[in-house]
Amino acid sequence: MLDGKIVGWCTPKTAEKVAQSLKVWRVNGEKGIPLDLEIAHVPNTYGGEYPGLYLFSSPARMMRPVKYLGNGKTDMIGTFEQVYMDIACMDDEVVPGVTTHQEFTPTNILSIIANQTPFSDFNQSPRNMYQCQMGKQTMGTPSTVFNHRTDNKMYRIQSSQTPVVRTELYNEYGLDGWPQGNNAIVAVISYTGYDMEDAMILNKSAHERGFGYGTVYNHHISIWP
Repeated sequence: MLDGKIVGWCTPKTAEKVAQSLKVWRVNGEKGIPLDLEIAHVPNTYGGEYPGLYLFSSPARMMRPVKYLGNGKTDMIGTFEQVYMDIACMDDEVVPGVTTHQEFTPTNILSIIANQTPFSDFNQSPRNMYQCQMGKQTMGTPSTVFNHRTDNKMYRIQSSQTPVVRTELYNEYGLDGWPQGNNAIVAVISYTGYDMEDAMILNKSAHERGFGYGTVYNHHISIWP
């Protein structure tokens, strides 16, 4: 099927060979196969998805780069085809004859927000997911063109700082120019034994010196008679 339309048929064994050939031609740029063509081969399995060879060429599709082990070149794969591929993360995970692709780095599958969480491998995976959601809600630097934005409400932190602990990709993305928060000294202790849940005591002098200061941008429409 090409973009949801049936263009031909073949046996299950032939479909697997055709998919492998198309992927090799895609990586090498041969036979006129586009580099961004998504090639998904769904095998015939009991209780699985409907088997077939699915090709997608429409624009605005999510794709990501991985390394094709056959020649070491970059291969762009889509969200549907990667489900039926054997992609290794580390070198010791490569199975000869089975694994066809490998991640360029172990963190490539993570988003930009997820790659900003330091020591994420020491935390529970649900907590890392919560951090990804909270990372999108930081005041930080939401835009570089505040005077040209028409948001109903936008937040911006004023006393931003560069983080003391950071990931490697933090420097690669150049986020020091657009800091997203403050460095805080946190004490996890019981103050009186009758503390509130999900609350904290903030140092008054830190607040008076600008800790956590922010600006709220509101958009108003003025109609003159």
